[in-house]
Amino acid sequence: MRFLNRLFCLICVAFACGSCVESVTLSYEEMEAIALEEWIKIHRPELINNYQPNGGYYVEILDEGVADSVPVRYHNAWLWFDVTCRDLAGNVVLTRNSELARMQDSYTDYTHYVPYFLFCGEENSSSLPEGTYLSMRNKLNIGGKEYSARYGTKMRLYLPSSVAAGDDGLSGDGGYEGQYKLDANRPMIADITVWGHVTNPVEYEDKWVRAFAEANGGLAPIPENKEEAEEQSRLRRSYMRPMITRGDDSEESTEKEEVVYDNQWHMPVDSIAGLYVNYLYTPKQQLEYNCLRQDTLMYTGQTEYKIGKIYGTKSLAQINQEIDKVLLKKFGEGLHPADAEPADSVSIADVWYVARLLDGFVIDTNIPEIKKIVYGNDYEESVTDEATPIEFSLNEDDTSDSSYVDAWNYAIPHLKLGAWNAILTVSSNAYGATGVTGSSSSSSGSSYYDYYNYYNYYNSYYGNSYYNNYYNGYYGGMGGMMGGYGGYGGYYNNYYDSYYYNNLYNNSYGMSEEEESGPTITTEVLPYTPLIWQVYVEPRDKSE
Repeated sequence: MRFLNRLFCLICVAFACGSCVESVTLSYEEMEAIALEEWIKIHRPELINNYQPNGGYYVEILDEGVADSVPVRYHNAWLWFDVTCRDLAGNVVLTRNSELARMQDSYTDYTHYVPYFLFCGEENSSSLPEGTYLSMRNKLNIGGKEYSARYGTKMRLYLPSSVAAGDDGLSGDGGYEGQYKLDANRPMIADITVWGHVTNPVEYEDKWVRAFAEANGGLAPIPENKEEAEEQSRLRRSYMRPMITRGDDSEESTEKEEVVYDNQWHMPVDSIAGLYVNYLYTPKQQLEYNCLRQDTLMYTGQTEYKIGKIYGTKSLAQINQEIDKVLLKKFGEGLHPADAEPADSVSIADVWYVARLLDGFVIDTNIPEIKKIVYGNDYEESVTDEATPIEFSLNEDDTSDSSYVDAWNYAIPHLKLGAWNAILTVSSNAYGATGVTGSSSSSSGSSYYDYYNYYNYYNSYYGNSYYNNYYNGYYGGMGGMMGGYGGYGGYYNNYYDSYYYNNLYNNSYGMSEEEESGPTITTEVLPYTPLIWQVYVEPRDKSE
């Protein structure tokens, strides 16, 4: 299996020896370039004219993609793409493809097999595999003709180590790894499929969240003026209390009005854009994930996850039925919010949750019965008979539990005890522009030299510099809807640094299960990813 790699090394050695005889000194990069050219002549001679001087690699176009789509290199954009990496012998070292992962015996039930999401701008970070970046941002020489990567492009790159894995080799983690690790200073073959790109990921995910809300009860109207804002604020406060007082708000006022709850998604906090709560959510009514229009889809299955071992044998609707059945059996139908006390009426509350992406994929839960559904046979029920509920302090003077994402910090106090609730949020209140690295080790994260972390670090490095500008430009520029009321743009610009979220959270929240006998596993969450939580809150038993 390693014959071709060994042959490649022998060619390098041969050229090195030859250079010694002629008293000509060649660097390793020069020798590798000559060896790669000889390898191409022997194995892929039809590609010899597809040489790219900028990077010293070769390109095979498998599919030109959609001809009238805008090339990636035209914009500073965020890019969705799939990649499978191999050595010259064809051994897989990393893949986003679930079928290949299954063949490589690296498939896991907690891995979200979807394309990478990468910031691809005018400048490159030294932490990003250079060959992939160069193929996206430059005109490619294909047999003497120019070509630019765009939506639908499928290409195969033959990369020297100088623009591939570099001095540290290459491996994957979190279910994306193959059976082999690419050794240092070795060439690599990368199969890449470009799915699409957006110039403002904040706007895109906001549209996704709004589409999800509209498909699941509707989004409460956003106030356009001060009067509407005050009325919505009054309604929000009334949702927190079963009854509200009408009149002059004096102690003598006795006129009361019963709150009429609707199934819409409401902002629990006036000044936090992109965060919504549905107070009438119930597992009796399944959530609809197939909400994006065709013209907003970027890749197959984006709006409804249909990949993987479990989701490949059962439809998402079947998985949802199983999850909802467990939730109702374990916690019952719950109280109507009009009959329930607000969560901030107690000092400590237990939160039971199922955290999901907007394509329906479960990334985390503290309910063992749900873990069994999601993990399948990989979940050992004997490890724990009962999940430990999250202890969430609602006492304003208690700041010990500050590691929760802001969606929880802002929304949980507004939920109802003994009632079902659902929280929907954009990434600014969750994992931001960095996301969470998928991992199946006992360490807190993977090496920065695996392929995913190249991108995770890249997004952190470049994503943060653009993150606030995206928010300020989108939420701050929405006129009366956002910027005109509440000053959302300035608020985000001053506060929402995505690096804060990823580091404060420290990857401790994702789909994880840590026991003495097993590793910690974390599901990858891509940058700019909206989330939804199905939540049941109850008072902490005072006897505990």
